[in-house]
Amino acid sequence: MLKSTFLSLRFRLVAAASLVLLVMLWVLVANSVRLLDEALVSRENRHLAELQILHNASLAVPLVERDYVKLTRLVSQLGQQKGIRYVLLKDAEQRVVAAEGWEPVRPLPTPQDDFSQLPREAGRFDGMTVLHIGERVVGSVHFGIDTQFLQQASYQLLWQSIVIGWVAFLLTVALLSVIGYWLTRNLRALQRGVGALESGESTVRLPVGSNDEIGALTRAFNRMSQVLDERVEALKKSEGRFHAIADYTYGVEAWFNPHGRLIWINRSVERITGYTPSECLLSNNLVDMLVFDKDRKATLEVALKALRGSTGDNFEVRMKRKDGSLVWTVVNWQPINGPAGEYLGLRVSADEIQARKQAELKLLDNVVELRRAQALKEYYLTHSNEERSRLEALLNVMKIGVLFVDGNQRVVYINNACREIWGLPRDENLAGLRYSSMIDRTAHLRQDDVGYRRHLEEVQAGEEVSGAYEIALHDDRIITDISALVPGEKPGRFIGRVWIYEDVTHQKQLESQLIQLAERDPLTGLYNRRRFHEEIDRILAEASRRDSHAGLLAIDLDGFKPINDEYGHQAGDTVLIRLAEEVGATVRRNEIFFRVGGDEFAILAPDADEEEMVGLARRVGGKIADMRFVFAGREVQLTASLGIALYPTHATSSEEIIARADSAMYQAKLSGKNRWAVFGSAKLH
Repeated sequence: MLKSTFLSLRFRLVAAASLVLLVMLWVLVANSVRLLDEALVSRENRHLAELQILHNASLAVPLVERDYVKLTRLVSQLGQQKGIRYVLLKDAEQRVVAAEGWEPVRPLPTPQDDFSQLPREAGRFDGMTVLHIGERVVGSVHFGIDTQFLQQASYQLLWQSIVIGWVAFLLTVALLSVIGYWLTRNLRALQRGVGALESGESTVRLPVGSNDEIGALTRAFNRMSQVLDERVEALKKSEGRFHAIADYTYGVEAWFNPHGRLIWINRSVERITGYTPSECLLSNNLVDMLVFDKDRKATLEVALKALRGSTGDNFEVRMKRKDGSLVWTVVNWQPINGPAGEYLGLRVSADEIQARKQAELKLLDNVVELRRAQALKEYYLTHSNEERSRLEALLNVMKIGVLFVDGNQRVVYINNACREIWGLPRDENLAGLRYSSMIDRTAHLRQDDVGYRRHLEEVQAGEEVSGAYEIALHDDRIITDISALVPGEKPGRFIGRVWIYEDVTHQKQLESQLIQLAERDPLTGLYNRRRFHEEIDRILAEASRRDSHAGLLAIDLDGFKPINDEYGHQAGDTVLIRLAEEVGATVRRNEIFFRVGGDEFAILAPDADEEEMVGLARRVGGKIADMRFVFAGREVQLTASLGIALYPTHATSSEEIIARADSAMYQAKLSGKNRWAVFGSAKLH
C-alpha cells in the first residue's frame, strides 16, 4: 500500500512541485542573507569614517599643545565606548602618548586601509587614524573594534530565513497535496474501475465528471467495458454448449496447454479415478497423482513426444485411483490448432479397459500355466542329461584327474585331466573298461608298480577315505591319489568308488627350492648358519651313538674388511664367491663346507681325528693364501686364521665345540694371523 502511494501520480506531482519550491526558497534566503550582510558591513564602514573625523577633531589640537592630561581623559572616554576593544595614541615621532585597553607588551597589528573588508571571522577589526592640522601630521590613533555583533546578526538573520522558508515550504506542500488530490480524483475512479474488471466484476460503468482528457478516457473505458461484457456473455453461451457435450462424454477428455499444464478436464475423470476435475486442475504434478508408479517413466516419455506435436493412440497405462486401487486405461491424443494454425495445446482422451485387461490377463495366466507345465515336462526329461553335461564340463576344466568306478570295478567316467596324467587318448571311449585293465595299461609309467598295486589292495579293502599316496613315474613326475566310496540312496550301500589324481611335480619342485633357499647362502651357494647347526647336532649325535670322533674347523678371513672398504662390496662379494669355489674344491666328500656369516666359514668333518683336521687346516689355509685378486689395477691377496676343535676330546655338545673352535681361531688371529691352532694346544702353525 505504501509503495503504491509513492508511485501514484498525485504523489509525484506534489513531490516535483515541492522540490522546485524548495530550491527557489533556498536561493531567495541565501541572496537575502548576502544582501543584509553587505548592508551591515557598509554601515560599520561609515561608523569607522565618522570615528576618524571625531578622533582628528578631538585629539589633534591637545596633541599639538601636549596637553597630556586632556589626551589621557579623551582616550579613556573613547576606549569605553561600546564595541571599542582598545585605543592607542601616538605623536608625530611615533611615541605612545596615551592608551586605553591595550597591553604594552603586545605589538601593534597591521591596520586595515579598506574598511569594507572587515575580518569578521576573527571577531575584531584593527584600524588607524592619522591626525592632521591642516596639511601637518601631528600623530596617529590606533584602535581595535569588536566585530562579533556583525557575526551574531548574520547568524540570527540566517536562522530566521530558514524558519520562514520551512514554514512556507510546508504550507505550500499542504496546498499542493489538496490541489493534487482534486486534480486526480477522476483518475482514481478510473483506477477503481480497472481493478473491478480485473477482479471479475461485470457491467462496470464510471461517471463522466468532465469534458477534458480524463473525461474522454472515462468514456472510452465505459465503451470497452460494454464490449467486454458482450464478449464474456457470448463466451459463456459457447462454454455452456461445450460443457453440455463434453461433460457428459463417457470417456475422459482433457486439454493441456503447450507447456503441459492441464487447463480443462471433463467430469468423467471422477468416475474413473475418483478425483474431481478441480482436484486435477489444482494438482502440481498430475502424472504423479494419477499414474501408477511403474508406468510413470513410460508415460512421461510419451507425454514429451505428444507435447512436441505428435499424434498417438492406444497407449495403455494403469491409473491410480483415489482409494489406492489401479484401473487400466487406453489413452489417445492429438494436437489442437487455432484458426491461424497456431499450436494451442493437446487434446487427450482416455477410456477405461479394466474388464478387457482382466480377461487378457486371465487368458495370459492360462497360457503361462500351460507353458510352465510343458516346460516342466521337458525339464524333467532333459534334467538328467543336463546334469551329466554340467558335471562333465566342470570335471573337464579341472586340473585334477577324476575317475569314477562302479560296483563291478568298471570305469563309469574319466575326465580329461585323468587321461593326460596316465597318457590315455582323449578320443578313446573308456566307459565299461575294467579298472584292473586300466592299471595294467599304465604300469609302464610307474617306478614301483608292485608297491602301487599293494596300495590299491589296501585302499579297496577299507571304507574310509584314503590318504594321499605319492606315485613316482619314470618321467620324474610325482602323482598323488586319494580314493573314497560313493554312497547310494540307501544307507550303507555304495554305488562305486571315486579316484582323485593330482600331478604334484611342480609343487614338490617348489618345496625343494624353498628348502634350498632356507639352507643355502644366496651369495656363495654354501650351506648357511641354519643348516650348520642342524648338521653339527646330527654329526655329534651320530658320533656319540657310534662312539667315534668328529672335528670342526673355524675359518675367519684376514684382511677382508680393507678390501670391502677400499674397493666396495662388489669386490668383497667376488672374493667370497671365488673362495667358496676354490676352497670347496679341496673339501673331501664326507666334509661339509659352511658360510656361517660375513667372512666367517666352517668345515665339519665326521670320523676325523686331530691329524686329519690338521691336514684339512693346512689345505684350506694354503689355498686361501695362494689366491690372488686384481681390483682397480692392483693385486690383492688375503689369508685366514683357523681354529680346530674335536669331539669328544675338546667338547661334548654342539655349543661347546663351536665355542672351542672359535677360541682356537681367535688364538691364531691374535698370534699374527695366517695360521691355525688346535684348542688347548700352545703350539701354533
